Amino acid sequence: MPQLSSIPEQLISSLSMLQVIDMFNSGISERTVLKDGILSDDNEALVQELESLKYLHGLGVSVTSASAFKRLLSSDKLRSCISRLCLKNFNGSSSLNLTSLSNVKCLLSLYISNCGSLEDLEIDWAWEGKETTESNYLNSKVSSHNSFHSLSWLGVERCSRLKDLTWLVFAPNLKVLLITSCDQMQEIIGTGKCGESAENGENLSPFAKLQVLHLDDLPQLKSIFWKALPFIYLNTIYVDSCPLLKKLPLDANSAKGHRIVISGQTEWWNEVEWEDEATQNAFLPCFVPIEE
Repeated sequence: MPQLSSIPEQLISSLSMLQVIDMFNSGISERTVLKDGILSDDNEALVQELESLKYLHGLGVSVTSASAFKRLLSSDKLRSCISRLCLKNFNGSSSLNLTSLSNVKCLLSLYISNCGSLEDLEIDWAWEGKETTESNYLNSKVSSHNSFHSLSWLGVERCSRLKDLTWLVFAPNLKVLLITSCDQMQEIIGTGKCGESAENGENLSPFAKLQVLHLDDLPQLKSIFWKALPFIYLNTIYVDSCPLLKKLPLDANSAKGHRIVISGQTEWWNEVEWEDEATQNAFLPCFVPIEE
């Protein structure tokens, strides 16, 4: 219900037996309550009401500011309940640290939308009390580190300043990735952050469980990942209005045993650069043109 902008105060807390409430991508955000008939941005009230629900075990919620995001995740009870989270309409914040989300063990779906000022989605690269560089951290820990182990669905839309989503190397069970209308997105997994890992032969293999990859209106996107990946479960690649994306992370072995449907504009498809002739022969029959 995107037009539902408020819930009267004390209404949620009066539903004492409530087990699941889902406000994911609705007009209701974690900083929107109604006090005495007046719309308020007091995010404490809604958090406190949700915390009062004794039997709550499933929560979908929308958050519209970095401060509300921090307040929501500071609650041990709510953090253990969140399965669907929408971050939208952030203004004034150029970066957002996602490290605290690694403690949301039941997070299945994450949607980041209309965050026009957001330039970086950050991760703290410290482990076991030791400060390390990003690349060294990746080298030594990515294979066993499952920060976003439960995350299976991610949508990123209209975040015009985001340049990459490199943190997804820590989402080993991601099944669906949708990226739309991000004007400055250049790489999905950024080589600047993972470059040393590549040079050292680190066996980084993101998207191991990916089934659907949807890329739309990304005018600066040049790379998904720097090398071919074994897409064991991938069944759909959709590419529209990504004119600089000339190479897909595929080789002749990427989809052994199953067929990937690749949809896109014919003009784009004709300019795709292939790893070798065997790769081209393997994937040419997979193309399905979309209507111009």
